[in-house]
Amino acid sequence: MLWRRIDRWTGADPQIDFDYAVKSRIAVAYTAIFTLMGLVNAGVLAFVLDGRPGMAELGLVSAAIAATVGIVGLRLRRPNLTIIVMIALASLVLYAAAWANRGSFPPATLYLPGIVLGAYIAWGARAAFIAILPLAAYFGLILGTADYSSTGPLGFRPTELLNMLVAAGSLSCVWIVLFGSSFRSATTDAQKALTEANQQLETALISAQQASRAKSDFIANMSHEVRTPLNGVLGMTNVLQADATLTDEHRRSLGLIDDSGKALLDLLNDILDLSKIEADAVELETRTFDLAALIHNTSEHWRLQAETKGVALTVSNQLGEPAFVTGDPIRLRQVINNLLGNAVKFTHNGRISVSLAAVGEVRDGKTRVRLAVRDTGIGIPGNKQAAIFDPFSQVDATVTRRYGGTGLGLAICRRLVSKMDGKITLSSKMGRGSTFTVDLPLERVAASEPEAAKRGVVELTPIEAPGRILVVDDVITNQLVIKAMVQQIIKADELIVDCASGGREAVNKATSMAYDLVLMDIQMPEMDGVSAMQCIRETRKSADARIIAVTALASDDHRREFLAAGFTDYLPKPVEISELRRVLKSALVTDRRSEDVRPDESRAIRN
Repeated sequence: MLWRRIDRWTGADPQIDFDYAVKSRIAVAYTAIFTLMGLVNAGVLAFVLDGRPGMAELGLVSAAIAATVGIVGLRLRRPNLTIIVMIALASLVLYAAAWANRGSFPPATLYLPGIVLGAYIAWGARAAFIAILPLAAYFGLILGTADYSSTGPLGFRPTELLNMLVAAGSLSCVWIVLFGSSFRSATTDAQKALTEANQQLETALISAQQASRAKSDFIANMSHEVRTPLNGVLGMTNVLQADATLTDEHRRSLGLIDDSGKALLDLLNDILDLSKIEADAVELETRTFDLAALIHNTSEHWRLQAETKGVALTVSNQLGEPAFVTGDPIRLRQVINNLLGNAVKFTHNGRISVSLAAVGEVRDGKTRVRLAVRDTGIGIPGNKQAAIFDPFSQVDATVTRRYGGTGLGLAICRRLVSKMDGKITLSSKMGRGSTFTVDLPLERVAASEPEAAKRGVVELTPIEAPGRILVVDDVITNQLVIKAMVQQIIKADELIVDCASGGREAVNKATSMAYDLVLMDIQMPEMDGVSAMQCIRETRKSADARIIAVTALASDDHRREFLAAGFTDYLPKPVEISELRRVLKSALVTDRRSEDVRPDESRAIRN
């Protein structure tokens, strides 16, 4: 603890610069010892022994100088210079004391081995050898200036003094070298081990980063490869479902295909979400929405499935309607969908209830909102409740075989709620049901704020907007699916839908023909969609065309990236017919209305 405080005072950190920390500690030790040496000698000479005149004063002055030099040198972050100055100061004081005592060496001589030890630890064997030289000179000074006396309590012969000094000095040097070598070896080994550990950590970090990038690339490629055939399955299913000549049996079969494809799409989205959450790449949006309407709409989506199983689904709202808050409605809807989906899946009789209430105020003017989903389902055993929020975790293998699922939903819920600064808890008993409670800090806003989370009614009326549309995709199936969906949405005799199998072909067609709308795939050989879009913008005939990115790169980051690159809009694969309708209506109908208004505006300006 003491050395840690000293390290903070001197600005040393052994984990960052071990050598600097060691030298700073030696400089502190020198300062303390030499200051104490001067004070002790001055006190002994002044109050215990009758010393020669000026010796006590010499001790006090040397202590003051040692303390000043040490403090200034350490504060200036100069441990090497401090050690050298302290050794020189101690040598001068000891020489002066030996000269004044006519060779009778003072008690301070006992500190000399420490000088050699400190030099050895700080700078190695050469420094220790250099430090021995003034020590030998000091012994020579004592021997040369000693007054010979064979009587009295201090009587001695020069040869006896020489033998005593040589023996004491030799033994001191031996112990100093042994102790110093072991200490320096230990510090060197520790520093070497620390360096090797740091190198191993760097290597491990680089490997982990490479593995993370490889995983992200694999997931991105898997997403693209899975979404491409899904686009064909779901897209063509939607086209066929709109056929009025289908029998009820055919409609049921198409419904099964559609449900299976959407289940696979949900699984893919869960894997991508979990990967993004683990990489801390999820960015939450902050916008105003009606929380009460969000809960109601999401519950209505599951009500039919619950009632089909004979399970009642009720919603209790204590916040009032409307209940406008600021947050991320998309991610919150994802959490509610997961909780309700599990409740419907694992409840065979009884009821499911969804409650919404405010349970207190939190800081920054936010309200703690509590959402609880209760069911009377099979329940979760106590020894499994702690692990139920772990990825790919379910109660046991029989649950997986009977009910299906991958165990990703609750893991995603917990991490999303944590990202929102909230908390999700579980209370469950076997055979009596489960209760999932979500506490979130949300800011309440005035009811006049616009609602952002309501779902609009799906529009089924065909669009009557003639135009020339170019569908660009390197997969023939996707071309056929998107073309069929466009022809189903737009009913006009003047509608022309062309197809291109790559970016270069799309640019060539856009150069020779004026297109109103281009549905552009992104990942294509030879020329990708972004490059093709930029080239089309430079053509004379199709420069003003609305160019929509239609891609299996379906994250929010990709959407922002493509819109920033210059695309008019963005459609993720598999393409939903409702989203394609929205894009076509916005691009064709809005543009045509603008063109109809422009002549009147120009006449008004001329008038």
